[in-house]
This record gives sequence, structure tokens and C-alpha cells, in this order.
Amino acid sequence: MKCKFCNSEQTKEFLHLTSPHNRQIYILYECQNCLSRFFDINQHHISIEELYEEIATDNSNLSRRFSPTPYWEQQKRIVLELLKTPLTSILDVGCRTGDFLLHFKGDHIKEGIEISNYCSEIAQQRGLNVYNDSLENIKFDKKYDVVSAFAIIEHLIDPIQFLDKLKSLVNIGGLLIVLIPTFECLKVKVLTKLNIGWHMYRPPEHLNFFSEKFLDSYLRANGYRLIRRNYTSGGMFNPVRKIPILNSIFNRVMFYFNKSRLNRLPIFDHSYSYYQKIE
Repeated sequence: MKCKFCNSEQTKEFLHLTSPHNRQIYILYECQNCLSRFFDINQHHISIEELYEEIATDNSNLSRRFSPTPYWEQQKRIVLELLKTPLTSILDVGCRTGDFLLHFKGDHIKEGIEISNYCSEIAQQRGLNVYNDSLENIKFDKKYDVVSAFAIIEHLIDPIQFLDKLKSLVNIGGLLIVLIPTFECLKVKVLTKLNIGWHMYRPPEHLNFFSEKFLDSYLRANGYRLIRRNYTSGGMFNPVRKIPILNSIFNRVMFYFNKSRLNRLPIFDHSYSYYQKIE
């Protein structure tokens, strides 16, 4: 099995596990060259499009009304801090119902891409220009100051084709933001030691697990430089969720942790990388 990212033949079977979606056994491969991990989508027959539409429509917490959230406010603050020129345009790939885009006020160009019919319909009803298609199928006549892809790459059949298109859409001096699940963190190392499965290993929903080494080197070779990296729990880590008082305290502590400089340490498994287009 060749590495689907760097094409190296130095791969090995790292883990066998049962899919929570179809109960089939999938093999997780690890590349000894680029240090990334991946599942093979062709190991079992499945329609990815049907799977994601089912996941989207089953998500009952999607509201048709927009309400600002501290999470997206924080992301907006980081964008405006890192972008050295006034923001004029932003493209959010995998925008869901458009929450991130709607946090940016003013007459900026705010556009999204969303393959789910259900989610893109809500975003469009909120007044956003949303392409209801895959990024790879869309022909663009402009570039953007900011292009974001939050929690998208792990889902893709061909993540390199996606990255090739993504990196071409950013203006010189602009930002490319990529959120990936990372196994290169303290949380996953502790889970492994305790023989506890990582919730992000969910084939065929999640297929790709880039190493930061690969992502950085790939984008550096294509004219980008890493200017910041943060780590958060993504709201998925909460050992006291079922205890109301402790849950409230824990959420407040995590919120301030995620805003502090401690989030520069690879403790949790959501890795946010901010790249500047330099050439």
C-alpha cells in the first residue's frame, strides 16, 4: 500500500478497527516517510456522499437562526490579528450553515463551500453566497484574503487534490487556515498508553491524518509559511460532562485555556495551522 500523501512505499499496517458506521473492519496505515496515517476508502464499498448527507441531516443541533459563539469569535480575532492588511474577502470551505462567516461584519466578500444540501440551504437562507458542491469542481475567477478549511481534510478521498486547489485561492500576504485532527499530541499518547481508542479514528467518515511535518513541508514548497499553530480539545474532551456543576466549571476552564498561550502546546488533538501566502 503506497502512502496516499507522499507516495512512499514505506507504509505499514498500524491498527485494525471496526467502523462505527458500517461495522466493517478497516486497516489504518502509517507512512514511515512522511509520518502520516490513513485509511483506504476502497477497502469496502460505500457512498461517501450519502454518508455525509445522512450525518448532516441527523445533526439536530443545527439551528436556522444565527447566534454568535465564543469559539468563532476567537477564530475571527485570530484572523484579524494575523492578517496584516484590511480584510476584503474570505472563503470558508466546508462552511456548514455559515456560522464562521457570519461573525465577520461589514461588506466583505463572504463565501462558503458546502457539499451537504441541508447545510448549504440554511447558509443561503442566512444570506450567504454558498457553493453547494465540492471544492475541486468549482471554477473560481478570484482569490481571497482568507481561505479556511476547518475539519475537512480528514474526510476526503483525495486530500492532495483538495490541497492543490485550496492553496491556489489565497492572495499574496493572505491567510490559509487548516484544522486537522492530530495524533501527535499528549491526549492521544495518553489514550494509547491506556489502550483507549481515539474517537477520530472513524472510517470511512475520517480517512486522513496528516502529520504536521508533512502539512508544513507541503505548503512550504508551495509558497506558504507557518505563522501560528494552536491546539484545542474541540469541545470533545470533557470527563465531567454528566455532572452539571463540574461540567460548567470545566467548560469555563477550557475556554480560558484555549484563549491562553498554553494552547500553543500540543496537548489536545485539534490542530489549527495558520499559514501566510508569501509567493
